[in-house]
Amino acid sequence: MAELRAPDGAPLAYDVYEPAAPAAARAAILWVCGWSDHRTRWRAPAETLRDAGYAVYLLDQRGQGDSGGVRGHLSRFSQLLGDLQAFRRLVRQRSAVPQVLLGHSFGGLVVLRYLETQPSDPVAGAVLSAPWLATALPVPLWKHLAGKVLADLWPTARFATGLDSALLARDPSVAAAYDADPAVHRVMTPGAWREIQWAQRVVLADAARIEAPLMFLLGGEDRLVNAPVTRTLAERMRGRQAVEVHWYPERYHELLHDLDPGVVTGDVVAFLGKLQPR
Repeated sequence: MAELRAPDGAPLAYDVYEPAAPAAARAAILWVCGWSDHRTRWRAPAETLRDAGYAVYLLDQRGQGDSGGVRGHLSRFSQLLGDLQAFRRLVRQRSAVPQVLLGHSFGGLVVLRYLETQPSDPVAGAVLSAPWLATALPVPLWKHLAGKVLADLWPTARFATGLDSALLARDPSVAAAYDADPAVHRVMTPGAWREIQWAQRVVLADAARIEAPLMFLLGGEDRLVNAPVTRTLAERMRGRQAVEVHWYPERYHELLHDLDPGVVTGDVVAFLGKLQPR
C-alpha cells in the first residue's frame, strides 16, 4: 500500500500495478473505487490490464478502505474531486504517459463529475463501470425522512446500507469474499447521502460539458444501480462526443468480477487501444 495526502491533509491509500518498464506503458489507468469498496478487491482485473501494457493505480476514496476520513461519511462531494486531482498529479510525477480514468459505481459518479468540472486538465478517456447515477432499489421512506432531518442535525449518524452481497456478481465467491472482508463497512451517513443525491442530479444535468471519450459498462441484471438511466444518458451524449456503450444483458453490478470477466476486460483493452493521447 502507498499513500498520498489529499489537499486537506487526509491520507489516501492507493496500490500500483505497473509493467516492467512503467515509462513505456501505453497509458496510466487511475481507478477510483466505489462506496464501501476498496482497491484490493480489484487486484485481478488490475493485473490483467497491467499485463496488457497499462500502468494501473487504484485509489481508496476518503472514508473507504484504508484511506482517512469518517467511515461511510462525506462532508462535501467537491472534496472527492480535489482528491482525484491530487491523485492525477501524483501519477503524473511517476510517469508522463496519457491518463485514463476508470470509475466503478460511486467511483463512476465521481469521475463523471470530475470531467464536468475540470475541462482544463483533460484525460485521454474514461471508463465508467456501472456508475451510480440512480439507485435501482427503492429507499425506505423512513430512511428518506431520517436522512433529510439528520443531514443538518447529525450528519455523521451511521445507517446500514442494507446491501445484499449476492447482487454484486453471479459468482458466489464474490459475495462470500465481500461478506468476510473487514475493510467493507456497509454504512452511509445522512450527510453523505445528501451529497450523493446532489451529485447525481448535477451529473445528469451537466453531462454536455464532458469532452473526453467515454466507455460505459452496464449490466442488464444490475439491481443496485439503475443501469437504464445511465444508458439513456450515454445514448443522449453519443451525438456530441465519442461514447461507447457496452450492455451486458446477464451481468450484475460488478461487471469486472462477474462470471467470465475476461470478456469485459477485453472490451476495455479494445477501447483503450483506440484512444489518442491528450
